Amino acid sequence: MSMTKILIKNNKRVKKIYFILLCYLILFIIVPFLVLMKLENSLISVFLTNNPYVLIILLIIFCYFLFIGVYYTYFKIDSYIINISSSKLDSKDNMLDIKHSMLENFFFKKSVFSWNTVLYINFMKKKDSFVTRKFYFSLLGDKEKEKITLELKRILKKD
Repeated sequence: MSMTKILIKNNKRVKKIYFILLCYLILFIIVPFLVLMKLENSLISVFLTNNPYVLIILLIIFCYFLFIGVYYTYFKIDSYIINISSSKLDSKDNMLDIKHSMLENFFFKKSVFSWNTVLYINFMKKKDSFVTRKFYFSLLGDKEKEKITLELKRILKKD
């Protein structure tokens, strides 16, 4: 049996997204509120006072991105084991560690209004007892998704 290794980690991408969200928070929410409080007679303050819905919309957009979340993902397949972890914090507390023979089925689901792709893994927990777990992948590329799909299909064909 060949020593197949697929390793996908998205730590760098997630850190970039968090940096962009922080910049968004500072530039479009905190700075306008500071302008409203400190510079009451400026053009920006007058505009924001007359059009408060602008700040509300910007705040709703920020809350939406916080709600859909950004997930740190770790995905590894070797010759015998499949390791998958997905969490909003950079931890591997909910690591799924299964043998190839336990894999029963899988599928991906992509939401239109989200940057997250969900991988559903159906596996055998005990004899005749199947469990489905879902794992979120933030900004999963087409090449990475194809690599995962091909390798999981290869595992299903062998068993």
